[in-house]
Amino acid sequence: MNRKEAKKVIAVYEMQNLSNNEKLEILEYNYWFFGDKEGIIAAIKEGSYPKISENLIEIIHKTPDPLLNVESEGLVVNYLVNRLKYVTNLYLETKLKSINTNFNDEIFGDVERAGLCPCCEYYSIDYGEDGLWDICPVCFWENGGDGANDVTLEEAKLNFEKLGAINEGSLKFVDKEGTSKYNKK
Repeated sequence: MNRKEAKKVIAVYEMQNLSNNEKLEILEYNYWFFGDKEGIIAAIKEGSYPKISENLIEIIHKTPDPLLNVESEGLVVNYLVNRLKYVTNLYLETKLKSINTNFNDEIFGDVERAGLCPCCEYYSIDYGEDGLWDICPVCFWENGGDGANDVTLEEAKLNFEKLGAINEGSLKFVDKEGTSKYNKK
């Protein structure tokens, strides 16, 4: 099975296991550009927003609060697929086996080119300039320098070794599966 298919299967499964409130929250914070039809159309053209029907564009434009329907659930799936960017093929295989114990395919395809987090040294952020200001899901380091993190990089590295995050306050934000999802330097 190729990476793209595997990520879609996992995302659909995860979406089906979310509560309606969790789905609405994903829509609200990531896709619901109320009153900004031009912004939605521009984002679709540049590729930062998935292709959706004119009908859904109108609904989003005219409706202040997100609503769930088949097409808006497709946006939730899109969000969940994007969260699987940079994960290893082994992680995808393991996840698919946890969904279906009879799954025994091998995942093929190259992992997307990722940037190296300077703190935990996992390939978990966008590559190059695109990774500037990204927050690493493994350790919660914000890739923009020491100031944004309230600790120096050296302190954050030591904390990651001891705690699993850049500091105690960040523990609740790190992806608990992060070290098994991404390639390490």
